[in-house]
Amino acid sequence: MNYFKLSERLYNDALGSGISEDDMRTVAAWPLNRVTLLFAAADQARRHFYNDGVDPCTLMNIKSGGCGEDCAFCTQSSHNKADVKVQGLAGPDEIVRNCNEAWARGLPFCVVSSGRKLGDGEFRAVIKALIDCGDGGEKHASLGILGDDEFKALRDAGVACYNHNVETSRSFFGSIVTTHTYDDRINTVKRAKSAGLKVCCGGIFGMGESWEQRIEMCVELRGLGVDTVPINFLNAVPGTRVRPLNESPLELLKIVSLFRLSIPKATIKVCGGREKNLGQLQSLIFHAGANGYITGGYLTTPGAGIDEDDRMIRSLGLDR
Repeated sequence: MNYFKLSERLYNDALGSGISEDDMRTVAAWPLNRVTLLFAAADQARRHFYNDGVDPCTLMNIKSGGCGEDCAFCTQSSHNKADVKVQGLAGPDEIVRNCNEAWARGLPFCVVSSGRKLGDGEFRAVIKALIDCGDGGEKHASLGILGDDEFKALRDAGVACYNHNVETSRSFFGSIVTTHTYDDRINTVKRAKSAGLKVCCGGIFGMGESWEQRIEMCVELRGLGVDTVPINFLNAVPGTRVRPLNESPLELLKIVSLFRLSIPKATIKVCGGREKNLGQLQSLIFHAGANGYITGGYLTTPGAGIDEDDRMIRSLGLDR
């Protein structure tokens, strides 16, 4: 197979509505000794839509642990035995302070809570804190499975984007979550979009799903018209019910290329697990097609830090 010509064709297809499902399977089977040609197609597609700009964001875990959902991968689930401290809802002053610190670094700020959803009083407190943050930057939220009125309240508080991951494909979902359904997640995404919010929706890779299931998830997200796709690589923390990821960094980077070429106009963000699973190759996320990332740490695990990520971006000639 002439991978030079194939790479060029995938790039050209990505400039339209994205590559076909058959070509997604071609990406899945792409040999690692020719993977730089795949990356070239994804990298040029990224540059076509985003030039040298990248879109990082930072988050705050405003309520940690004690979650009643049974997500097998999650350190915050009460069904797992990970050593994570349970913490109640952060105070409004702390939320506002963290928001202002993020904005001072030129970063969007996202509040994230554990659990299916916050209680009514907790939700009202978060809304007030978000309003008190003002309008000095971009506000995002990830607060679980919400209804139409709650999404309207978030929009009115100035929230621009809602994160709600599907986590994996519909066919694999029951293997990792049983306390809510895939449609619960899909319908939440649709309600967020109906409220006029942008949607950030992706998942975790390396939990035992097949490449065909990754493609299935990709097709679902493309159909939903999500604005941002966060790609997390499994960090199997002791006490959770998942086995450690056993794929090479280059195989994981193919996932980034799959989503860039399939959903070419979306922001593709590489998030949790990038430091642990990609190691010295993590800067290749951009050459594989990503144009965003979470910086400053994750929900219960640390990251490289904002300054270190900024140095990486500058060394690649990228701008944020």
